[in-house]
Amino acid sequence: MKKLASILAVTLAAGVLATGCGSSSGSASKDSSSDSGKTVIKAATGANAKPYVYVGDDDKPAGYDVDVLNAVFDKLPDYELEYEVTDFGSVLSGLNSGNYQIGVNNFSYNEDRGTSYLYSYPYDKISYVFVTKKGGKEIKSFEDAAGLSFEGGTGISVSNAVEAWNEKNPDKAINITYSDADTSVFLQHVADGSQDFTIIDLAMYNSYMEEFNYDVQKNDIPEDEAKMIAENSYAYYIFPQDQKDLREQVDKALKELKEDGTLTEISKKWYGQDAAPEDDKFEETIN
Repeated sequence: MKKLASILAVTLAAGVLATGCGSSSGSASKDSSSDSGKTVIKAATGANAKPYVYVGDDDKPAGYDVDVLNAVFDKLPDYELEYEVTDFGSVLSGLNSGNYQIGVNNFSYNEDRGTSYLYSYPYDKISYVFVTKKGGKEIKSFEDAAGLSFEGGTGISVSNAVEAWNEKNPDKAINITYSDADTSVFLQHVADGSQDFTIIDLAMYNSYMEEFNYDVQKNDIPEDEAKMIAENSYAYYIFPQDQKDLREQVDKALKELKEDGTLTEISKKWYGQDAAPEDDKFEETIN
């Protein structure tokens, strides 16, 4: 998988469409438009979470999150969607500054982030696993990881969970190494013994193991500890606070994709199973 060294802007081909830039009222703005006169929406992603979102062999964003968002904007014919690939921190800061209108990074929900960004309806269900070197010590709980080394991205939910564990259990602290590297690098470091463990979700683990067959093993994270990573087990698109109208349009399309079976079809393509959220998750937004 290619890792871009700089920001990549990709305008999708005809037929992939988007919806309104934000104004202070949350309505669509015509300040940014394409040659066709359609309003341009910029969706930012770290693109390092395969199979959710990553940079494909054609140097364009690919993955489950991308396929779903493309299907959403196929239903919104007045707009044009652009993806920008950047580092994770710049996704969030770019939403705050108004440079981007949508964040696409398989975001989980937490209360702190919920005060800063609007969340869409969920479009995916997620479960997490501890990953350790094959034949080495197995980790089945955070307590098992006390004193061991963990590698993860800055500001992401799994790193936040390790930080929270350390704050509550200073006598059983886990040593954290922060990195903006691709998840494949984290797995390689576990396999070669330079790090003791990492935490990723099951779909990512299966995808990377199918492609690279690392010398690692997994254990499911207990449900009560998984809540330290995410307050629920779903993934969302996020928006700046002034993009209420955009969120409403995306939510309407997501609900239609759930009802007509498209979410199930896309999840089976990427995961081999139905990962579409339950019907009642498309009735009310989480914030």
